[in-house]
Amino acid sequence: MRILNGDIIYMRDGTPAVVKKVDGQNGTVNLDDKLQNVQKHAEGGVKNGLTEGQRKSFNVNLNLIKGDSKQEEIRNLYDLIQNHKDSKRIDPKVLHYLENELMHRMHRDNYVPEDYATDLRNVPQY
Repeated sequence: MRILNGDIIYMRDGTPAVVKKVDGQNGTVNLDDKLQNVQKHAEGGVKNGLTEGQRKSFNVNLNLIKGDSKQEEIRNLYDLIQNHKDSKRIDPKVLHYLENELMHRMHRDNYVPEDYATDLRNVPQY
């Protein structure tokens, strides 16, 4: 796995840190372990593996779903994802991260939009 600037990693003692600069030539990584900076980068979930542009796109999309309740935000996120799938004008990796965020929120808040649909080929058969 490739480490990118802005990724969050955990040091040996379990302390989180943000990758500030990766130097592949020298094999060095500069880290920022200030908790407030780690929390700022982790806002909206850990987005390891996304480039800076993809992170901005992810954050912009999350800002579009603000609502009065968590259930309204889940509904807005689901609708936004469906619109992106229809338009096909979003980076597939960002769309994947948005789908993961939707799953996290649905599980955390124990709420599923009424018209939520999943591909039955992905459901385990017992």
